[in-house]
Amino acid sequence: MVENGTLIEKIEKHPRLWCTAAAVITLVCLLSGLMGFLVKSEADINNIDKAPVYGHAGFEITDHDKEEDFEIINSFCRYIPTGSEYFYRVCTEDGTWLFVRADKDADFDKKTVIDGKVRKFSGEEKKYLLDKYALNMDNYIDMTWLRISLLQIASGLLMAFEILLGAAMIKDKISAESKMRKAAEIVFCALPFPFAAIWIYLLCHI
Repeated sequence: MVENGTLIEKIEKHPRLWCTAAAVITLVCLLSGLMGFLVKSEADINNIDKAPVYGHAGFEITDHDKEEDFEIINSFCRYIPTGSEYFYRVCTEDGTWLFVRADKDADFDKKTVIDGKVRKFSGEEKKYLLDKYALNMDNYIDMTWLRISLLQIASGLLMAFEILLGAAMIKDKISAESKMRKAAEIVFCALPFPFAAIWIYLLCHI
């Protein structure tokens, strides 16, 4: 009979390769989330097509056209639902009409203050706007950026814990004879699932 071995036993054969790959993934996740918090380049609301990287815009709403609000139902590979996005058409103080992505049933009364990140519509979203509303728009203001940045950081922390746990087992800090070993292996094998779930959601919302 051939023993396949546990996941940690397979990783022990190439620990440096695994650790390097996991560390790179961790850094990418943490930095992408932290950059959303730390870098907030000011964007001109009248010219958001030329917004800088990590551009943020703030303004006060003077009007809200509910007739042009719309919802997009997202899925990953067409079969895994990843939630919906809600877009609201609002007018700024100087008369500029644009879309804002926010949570469901967001309240946009007059004088509501908006602060969000400038993002680009995908090709399908632009086509939807053009077909249904005859609107040719490239950008929108994302008020959900905080949640996205927090999820990116959370995914990085999950992967960092995965590295520490794996290193503890490889270095025999949690030995094979220890009562904690089985629980550690279960957690080690389970952590990639919430990590993958977070990034399936993010890939459909970034």
